[in-house]
Amino acid sequence: MKRFLPLFALIFIISLAPAFSQVVPDTLALRKFYKIGKQQEIFMPLGRISFADSVVSFKKGNPYGRKEALNPANSLGEPNFVSYFKKPTYLSLGCGGQLTVEFKDNGFIDIEGDDLYIFEVGPSLEPFRVEISSDGKNWINLGDINGGSSTIDIGKKITKPEDKEIYYFVRITDLKGFCKGSTPGSDIDAVGTIGGVLKISLQANLLFDTDKFNLKEKALISLAEFKQKLVQIPKAEIQIEGYTDSDASEEYNKTLGLNRAEAVKNYLKEYLKDSGEYTYNVKSYGEEKPIDTNETEAGKQKNRRVEIIVLPDKEFYKPTELDRKK
Repeated sequence: MKRFLPLFALIFIISLAPAFSQVVPDTLALRKFYKIGKQQEIFMPLGRISFADSVVSFKKGNPYGRKEALNPANSLGEPNFVSYFKKPTYLSLGCGGQLTVEFKDNGFIDIEGDDLYIFEVGPSLEPFRVEISSDGKNWINLGDINGGSSTIDIGKKITKPEDKEIYYFVRITDLKGFCKGSTPGSDIDAVGTIGGVLKISLQANLLFDTDKFNLKEKALISLAEFKQKLVQIPKAEIQIEGYTDSDASEEYNKTLGLNRAEAVKNYLKEYLKDSGEYTYNVKSYGEEKPIDTNETEAGKQKNRRVEIIVLPDKEFYKPTELDRKK
């Protein structure tokens, strides 16, 4: 548990399509309680946005249970378990099976208290191992979980967790604790973030002309729509990061990325001046941290981007009476 972290990261993601349509988080879905069994419930600050979005890999165990429970997509999204023996809405790992999921429009960090929640269901509660990663390559072992609906506090599992490190991948491995009968292996209904984060990634070609850093008119429309989401977080630190492809020199790309991030900051600062208490930090990574190859034009276009990271005040993560009445 961190005692010195004053703000916790929330990151909003906006995907901009060529026709300039965009997908934004449904803020009305934030701040939800989810039932655990019949008596308990857990507060997920990001609501239905909190849950894993994509299956990276799935290796079924041996033996495994019902074939119809081997669809890894059943582990994505909100928990929806009703009955073990009806049509499966969960994923059965099987004995020794392994599942890796990715959070595309959200992630999680080490906040005060629990950070991650795994909904494990079924008549038998089997133990499993949990690992997390920020890049899907380097993994941190959080140890073994006894089974059942389980909370995980990263700060208690990692000796020296990186300050504000954002994790996007979770890997769950069944520990072969129950390999007989009709229900071998852990059964995963959902994987959700309590210390949830969201990120906005804005494609540079839709924000700026080539090698320029003056915002286009269409970019202003996009940022105005983002503002409508942001005002629901009245107190926050906003980080804006600029990225480029690998064309031109490293110094040039660092400067271009910084100028573009500054342009976005200046717009938001003016537009949000009467909407809440916000502070701003700007950084350029230039050609560092590509998200795609720089060997193709399509890859370069993805790498040219501006990311907006919003760190709300810690009060955002505390449930209120209004949340309980929803």
